[in-house]
Amino acid sequence: MLRYFASAAALMFLATPALAETWHVMGATPAELLMMETDSKVVHANGNVSVWTSSLKVNEADEPVVKALWQVSCTGTPMIRPEMVVWFDSDLKTKESWVATKKDGYEPVIPGSRGEMTYQYACGKKAWPISVQGSFGEVTGAYANALSKLVAYTREQASLEAN
Repeated sequence: MLRYFASAAALMFLATPALAETWHVMGATPAELLMMETDSKVVHANGNVSVWTSSLKVNEADEPVVKALWQVSCTGTPMIRPEMVVWFDSDLKTKESWVATKKDGYEPVIPGSRGEMTYQYACGKKAWPISVQGSFGEVTGAYANALSKLVAYTREQASLEAN
């Protein structure tokens, strides 16, 4: 039991974003941005990799940001396992968190899923299209601001075309 609390405390410490991180964009739509942070990437002795990912949902008012720590099997059959998930409010304050237990095992990576995207980038099977240096808050804030400007511009253009 003490080991479980020590592990949870260590994971909570890891959940605190560094002052300067490198976030890589895995995918983006007008509604959501998916990123992976690689400065804290850990390669385990067995070849598995632990990485943080983040999802920023633009139209989600309650919990627009989710940050997750994954362990990915990069050797043999592609497998993935969540280690920790943290949900944030719009001010990037932690609302809720979940920490895996030993019974939360690996699952096969499903083709076309976010798990496959995480596997491909974490294991170096896919190259990064965009990298952004900055704190977690800076990166998510910059994306949200840029996206809101794009949405406003698009609405303005649609309004002009309608008239």
